[in-house]
Amino acid sequence: MDDSLFTARADLGFAWSVKDTFLQYIRRMRDGDIAWSGGAAVTSGGEFFFPLAGVRRFSDCDVLTFRGSVVFTAHHGMLSVAITQPRITLRDGFADLSVHVGESETHIATVQLPRAIRDGNVAMWLECPVALTGGGPELFGGTYTDGEQLAPLTVRVPAGAIATSGEGALRSR
Repeated sequence: MDDSLFTARADLGFAWSVKDTFLQYIRRMRDGDIAWSGGAAVTSGGEFFFPLAGVRRFSDCDVLTFRGSVVFTAHHGMLSVAITQPRITLRDGFADLSVHVGESETHIATVQLPRAIRDGNVAMWLECPVALTGGGPELFGGTYTDGEQLAPLTVRVPAGAIATSGEGALRSR
């Protein structure tokens, strides 16, 4: 699919507040900081928004790539968590959330996909449950364990780029 189609709509991407208690902790710290760049932004509801960069289809999954970075720091840099260039890999009824860590990509969470909702030219998955897994506990410095519930996320993609089947599974057209 032509990735330039995604730059014309500012509402395509995913919104996620990561974990409320984590955000509260960062904000309480004297040197706590949250910085976003590369197209990432903050919504009026306080969620971090990552704009859609592309959709790719593979034989066993579909991959949504997003632009931007949100970095959380505190304790004079000893605490540093970066959500950078996220990617959501879609399979039947669930998805994997990955981020770039250095030069590699790390799977950090599993997302349960409810049935997609279509609104005109946009397909949406609203308030999707997210659980930490894979390299997620390490990304958060071991503070949270495998299976820890994170904040739900919402995904919005062009309806023309995907087709739904089953309970929320995506397939690119």
